[in-house]
Amino acid sequence: MCETAAVGGWLVRRLASLVAVLVLVTAGTYALIDLLPGDPALAILGFGATEQRAEALRHQLELDRPWPVRYIHWVDGAVHGDLGQTRRYSPLSVAGVLRLRMPRTLQLLLFTEVLAFGLAVPLGLWAGWRANTRVDRAISSLAFGAVALPPFMLGLLLVLFFAVKNRWLPSSGYRPLFGDPLGALRTTILPTLTLGLPLAGIMLRALRADVAETVQRDHVLLARANGLSPWRILRRHVLRQSSLTMIALVGVTLPWVLSFIVGVEKLFNTFGAGELVGEAVTARDFSVIQGAILAFAVLYLMVSALVDVAQSLLDPRVRRRSGV
Repeated sequence: MCETAAVGGWLVRRLASLVAVLVLVTAGTYALIDLLPGDPALAILGFGATEQRAEALRHQLELDRPWPVRYIHWVDGAVHGDLGQTRRYSPLSVAGVLRLRMPRTLQLLLFTEVLAFGLAVPLGLWAGWRANTRVDRAISSLAFGAVALPPFMLGLLLVLFFAVKNRWLPSSGYRPLFGDPLGALRTTILPTLTLGLPLAGIMLRALRADVAETVQRDHVLLARANGLSPWRILRRHVLRQSSLTMIALVGVTLPWVLSFIVGVEKLFNTFGAGELVGEAVTARDFSVIQGAILAFAVLYLMVSALVDVAQSLLDPRVRRRSGV
């Protein structure tokens, strides 16, 4: 009974923090958009538009009302699933555009995280097990290089080598994972490498540091003295204790990945939600900007909640600190 109450209290606290963060993010974005210089109505209609048309559009978009009033009206619509209308992508609504674009971004994020974990876990374990050796220095140097190279520059180099020079992979396009798995793999490899290699370098360095510390603990030294194989020691006695920082980085680095995904999606013409934000900023389509930021904020909070759950499953001390 007490455990059920603790879990319920934790869920209530998580939900309250989620709502508070969403309000802060969306309200702050709305206020910043309102401070942008220039007239959005003239930007939409063109500077040759008459004042009467501009005034009518301002009234239609509620730009003649204070931003707190417009924000409250937008929140009321968002709660009921209405994120507003967009002139650029008419007749689709903002919610309709996001339903088309968001799956493309989610697919790229999924491939990116899988690649990052697939590289970081084995290489990080190996480097941490062989800390301060040539193997460790070589792997750490590769990780530093992946992190140091800007993703957009890395993407250009990948396109030049794999698509332009050798024609092994397409340089642009999108295929749905569940509709065309092979096509999805081919079109997503290059953008996945562009985002996944730097992310793998960050995770690898974190895991390597934790593994190097864990292997010096008494229970690991005892397991080595008993003649257990390195793979068994790493799998049963090291990985679980050393992965908390790396898992936390999934949530911490998600905003970093999302900040680069705008340029990466534009480079590879995937027409995802990140590229949608760039198009909306250029066109001053504020409804699309606000809707996309809300979608990204919800995504980040969901991933953060999953990270908390994963950490609590791996380490009971996290559950006790969270009150679960």
